[in-house]
Amino acid sequence: MPSPPDCATLKARLRADMRARRAGLDPAAVVAAGVAVVGRLASLPAVAEAGRVAAYRAVRGEIPLDALLEGERPEVFTLPRVVGDDLEFVAWSAGLAFVRGSFGIPEPAGGEVVPLADHDAVLVPLTAFDERCHRVGQGGGFYDRALASLPSGPGTDRPAVIGVAYSFQQVPEVPADSWDVPLDAVVTDHGIVVADTGLLG
Repeated sequence: MPSPPDCATLKARLRADMRARRAGLDPAAVVAAGVAVVGRLASLPAVAEAGRVAAYRAVRGEIPLDALLEGERPEVFTLPRVVGDDLEFVAWSAGLAFVRGSFGIPEPAGGEVVPLADHDAVLVPLTAFDERCHRVGQGGGFYDRALASLPSGPGTDRPAVIGVAYSFQQVPEVPADSWDVPLDAVVTDHGIVVADTGLLG
């Protein structure tokens, strides 16, 4: 009898499936999903009242957050760039120059680096998630390493960690490794899934 697939294999299958589904989306559907998600994010106190929020530039069919970056409070946002095996977050501004990073993602070429612990919220792209707000990322572990560096434990003052996804990316159960960092919530084009962490009510 063959052994069941391991966690890495299950995650790889989920990534491949969800990437294929995103790649098949009509561009108008991507824009519409972005509008819906940005509206929900803007209504969340964890984002609306934040002094600093880590965002991202969408690639390969991810939910676009441009309306947040170009909205009424652009100065609160930062964007990630890869430095070695880690992420750092750079203050967003309208004149910020970008270069294509090693994964084809536009990254800030310069700008002020803001420690992740100094953020009030972190918006995280993903490929799949479940009702517990466990996520499958892109496979490089960059966000898991960044989030693992934050303080943890009861009563800890840390940023709210919010996934951003299409509703079809929700699955019954995400395979989880010991180092995976769950989210506090996931905002989708159809609603909000909140984990039982207490950070988002």
